Amino acid sequence: MTTKTSVLSEDDAEAVRQYAAALLGAAEKENQVEAALEDLDAVRVEILDPNPKFTQLLASPQMAGDEKDRILVELLDGRISSVALRFLRVLNRHGRVGLIGPLSLEARKIWDRRHGRVPVHVRTASPLDAGQEAALTKKLAAMIAATPILHVVIDPDLIGGLVVQVGDQVCDASVRTRLEQVRQRLIEGKMYEIQKRRDQFSHSA
Repeated sequence: MTTKTSVLSEDDAEAVRQYAAALLGAAEKENQVEAALEDLDAVRVEILDPNPKFTQLLASPQMAGDEKDRILVELLDGRISSVALRFLRVLNRHGRVGLIGPLSLEARKIWDRRHGRVPVHVRTASPLDAGQEAALTKKLAAMIAATPILHVVIDPDLIGGLVVQVGDQVCDASVRTRLEQVRQRLIEGKMYEIQKRRDQFSHSA
């Protein structure tokens, strides 16, 4: 899954954290947390990300709140969970409907952290089959002492192997990187040989 990110102001970032916590609290009371999170993810990935002009329209103060509410209901009623739709309408009433995208990401991050789940970003040269993904998940779980949630992206430029990122930690086991390391060692070896011959020539002279 690819994710678009934008820089939020301090005020918006704080609002995102507060509303994300509020969403989880409301959804927990109705035992609909996973459904609400999946619905918000779907709204972000399937509607907002592919349609930036629509996203800008929702965030624009030039459109009346009542009109935005009508659009939300017509577009989403019966297609997402009731708790998710109610929450989006609350966001709209408070002039924060433009934060749906970052809010869905923050709510998911908080919920996963509460349940010991850690997002792991994986780039691989070719798709992983079910056995490979299960083996990687098991190995990562042992390494990070948590449940890894894999986000896999196919990157043919890697040639083979994969690159795994957990937080700020990156493990690069791609063929491309190994070839680059071999190339660098060959260059360094050639430079050493050239310098060695120069030294021998200088001494003999």
